[in-house]
Amino acid sequence: MNEEAALLRAICEHPDDDTPRLVFADWLDEQGGAVNAAWAAGIRAQIALARGADDDTLRFQTCLFDSRSGLERLAARLELPAEVGDGWERGFPYRAAASFDQLRGVWPALAQRLPIRTLAVHELTEIETEELVTWPALRRLRELDCAGVWDSPRADLVPILAGSPNLRNLKVLRVYDALLNDANVSALLASPHLAGLEKLQLGYEGATSTLSDDGRQRLTARFGDNVFEDAIPF
Repeated sequence: MNEEAALLRAICEHPDDDTPRLVFADWLDEQGGAVNAAWAAGIRAQIALARGADDDTLRFQTCLFDSRSGLERLAARLELPAEVGDGWERGFPYRAAASFDQLRGVWPALAQRLPIRTLAVHELTEIETEELVTWPALRRLRELDCAGVWDSPRADLVPILAGSPNLRNLKVLRVYDALLNDANVSALLASPHLAGLEKLQLGYEGATSTLSDDGRQRLTARFGDNVFEDAIPF
């Protein structure tokens, strides 16, 4: 493993710690080059702003993360697709959004080079979901958005997600365009891997649902009245 890869992996493994990010910023400055210098300045500026600094100069130094051209330069620098990373904070994107086919090829590199905490995956079949939940780096996630293929019958994604130990650190789970019934509600509520969930949202507009009133009540008792939503954020 080269020095850059080791520094990036340390950031991924300690996403809440600013120190590995600041060490990486110093290393970028040592390497030289305009992109490295701008990225290093942006990392330090976003960290300072996240700590409560109120400085227009710092905000200007984060402009690399706000422009399409800047993000394209960073994506090239990271050797990753520009459209995958999103929501830059403290110098790195915290969110990745893509179809399963787009994500499958880049996830191994993505998981080792970016501290992704939120993942949104759409157009999922049951077979693809079974593959998705085996990815070890999912253990770093705090939020997961999944959407099945817009089709009928709906994909039975929920029990697959509920059965994955790699999702044990999730705080937020959103599932759209998937089969929703009493058995799936039971799988969600009984899952030892999803015991730490603080927010669950299920999109069911247009889906054939056999969910009973008792199933709805069990979900709302645990997650509140807004557990069901119609909007799909993809």
